Amino acid sequence: MTMDVPDALPRRPSARSGRFSWRPSTVWHLVGPMIGVIVCGVAAVWLYLPDAMQAAALDAAFRSNIEVAEQIKITRGYYTQNVVAKATASGALTPSAHHVGDPGAIPLPATFVQDISALLARKDTTLSLVSPYPWPHRADREMDPFQRQAWDAFQADPQAVISRTELRGGRRVLRVAVPDRMTTEACVACHNSDLHSPRVGWQLGDVRAVMEVTRVIEPYLAAAEGRSRTILFAIAGIAVVVIIVMMAIATVVARSVRGKQEVDQHVLFLAHHDAMTGALNRSRFVSLLRERTVQSPKAPRTPDIALLYVDVDRFKEVNDRFGHATGDMLIEAVVARLRTLLRHDDLIGRVGGDEFVIARLREVDEPRALQLGGAIVAELERPFLLANHTVNVSASVGVRVGTGPIEDLLRAADIALYRAKSSGRNQAVLFSKDMQDELAIRRDLETTIRDSSLYNRFDLYFQPIHDGADRRLHGFEALLRLPLPGGGFVPPSECIRIAEEIGTIGAIGAWVLNQACLAAARWPDHLSVSVNLSALQFAPSPAGDGLIVDIVRSALATSGLSPHRLALEITETVLMEKTDDVIGQLHGLKALGVTLVLDDFGTGYSSLSYLWKLPFERVKIDRSFVAALNEQSQSAAQIIATILALSHSLGMRVTGEGVENEEQARFLANLHCDQLQGFLFGRAMPQTELAGYMLEWFIAEHLADHLSLSAESPVAAIA
Repeated sequence: MTMDVPDALPRRPSARSGRFSWRPSTVWHLVGPMIGVIVCGVAAVWLYLPDAMQAAALDAAFRSNIEVAEQIKITRGYYTQNVVAKATASGALTPSAHHVGDPGAIPLPATFVQDISALLARKDTTLSLVSPYPWPHRADREMDPFQRQAWDAFQADPQAVISRTELRGGRRVLRVAVPDRMTTEACVACHNSDLHSPRVGWQLGDVRAVMEVTRVIEPYLAAAEGRSRTILFAIAGIAVVVIIVMMAIATVVARSVRGKQEVDQHVLFLAHHDAMTGALNRSRFVSLLRERTVQSPKAPRTPDIALLYVDVDRFKEVNDRFGHATGDMLIEAVVARLRTLLRHDDLIGRVGGDEFVIARLREVDEPRALQLGGAIVAELERPFLLANHTVNVSASVGVRVGTGPIEDLLRAADIALYRAKSSGRNQAVLFSKDMQDELAIRRDLETTIRDSSLYNRFDLYFQPIHDGADRRLHGFEALLRLPLPGGGFVPPSECIRIAEEIGTIGAIGAWVLNQACLAAARWPDHLSVSVNLSALQFAPSPAGDGLIVDIVRSALATSGLSPHRLALEITETVLMEKTDDVIGQLHGLKALGVTLVLDDFGTGYSSLSYLWKLPFERVKIDRSFVAALNEQSQSAAQIIATILALSHSLGMRVTGEGVENEEQARFLANLHCDQLQGFLFGRAMPQTELAGYMLEWFIAEHLADHLSLSAESPVAAIA
């Protein structure tokens, strides 16, 4: 069953989980109601505005009709008092309903109103004056129901105004009726004294008729409807534009938020997983394993877990032979095969370039765990077909079953893995009691290394490097030593390996660089110092020690050492992950003016590619080839000669390492090896012995110059 690692992982609560978090849905939850409000507002305006505009048009027409009626009343009153009254008093003119064609007659006030109505009719306005008490010449004017309603209303309230809209001839009209009252004594006297008056006993203020102003309002309503449509379409257009803009902004914001979430999720994934394989990284593997192994209060005992430490044998050879791309594909294929052997609740983590750790949490015992280890060995032993290459590797597996601190269980599995590799590889080894002492020693070493790193308890020793031609002293290689309480030193290779595993190599490496530069700054100017760099010093340090370029720059600045006097020795392990970042750091070191040296040259298939692709100035022949000269190995001699010829053709200097006797020194010198280093010239020594060693060789060199001795004279002189 394939383990679904990413989906199975519970997400650890973030320190920011208590704060408001933007999500794409949050954006739409905000914008959606706003768009809804806009749509509802536009709909409400669409429903309300036409009626409101029509009501406003009707109100304007209503007020206009009333104003016409009032103006007619004022005009009639003025006509009655200033025209009719004077004409009657003078006897010059006679008021008459039939004044047309009679030069001695003027219109009666009511007739005058009728004449004005005829003029208003041209403007779609009609003026009517009707009464239940018509004069004889108006007897044919009968009141319609609206006018009768108005008359009745005026009897109850002489100040009332009655209105109604009607449809006449397909056009809408507004009828407004107002009371026509006796407003002057002249009117009262005229109506009471005229023999033709239909009624006598009129008093001032009586309602004598209904004055109605009727106006065609179709143009007013049509104009109102047109304005309302214009306003509605304008509002709707603006609303549509606003909604489109809001949706566009919301879409952009939602995509931005979604993109940020995807980036955050990817960053979180990378923080917990190996980017290449998707397996857990070491820190997440350990933390998740702790979470899943917390003992339940009801459990009688903590259940056992099985940890399997897996190492891919000969992975470096695959990298060197087929290239890093094929090596990456191999790692991915290895993880894919491992997952086919795992249960859904098993954990798998990548803890090194070619190292993995597997945890099984249920149905665990030693036989079944060892059986799983054997299955892993068998599965990885099958050939891999990668990029048209058939790749054969094997696996070594260390198995630990038990309970206890996770780190202790991992160390035990690592020790079992070391036993599997040292016993021939391609096998699974179960941690046993006889490995317990080894585990205890490992713990003590870790504690010692951590304390020594914290309190600077390391020592720095120096091994001399001499010129290959004349044996003059060229400089020293700085070598780290960790004293043991009972005397002696921790083996340097073991010390470095453990420091890399427990994460203190960055601080230790920085200390070595600083101390080596400070020591070399006190030497004669022609002597240089070489410092070895670990592969992990090229990776960002969790402790924040800084990049290697910054550390070297700081060491040079603090000591005052000239950059050309510092050589940095780099092994191929630095270049196994030959990323752009590592290459950039190498060029950054070169830009400082220091010398870059490819250490242990000739031990890997990829060394030749490093020679011309990267900024190395010097190579060191691996000591294994020099040691083979003692066995009269023709192959070793040919390899050394080839390395020297190739390096010199590329303009690089060569250092022969591990020179222990004169035969080796002469052989290398005859091939024009530039520098020699080994026990023949001296073992690594503390700083307190450097002055005597330098003085001894400087005297020998001085004697050689004066006595014109051969290139071997310094050795002979000292002897």
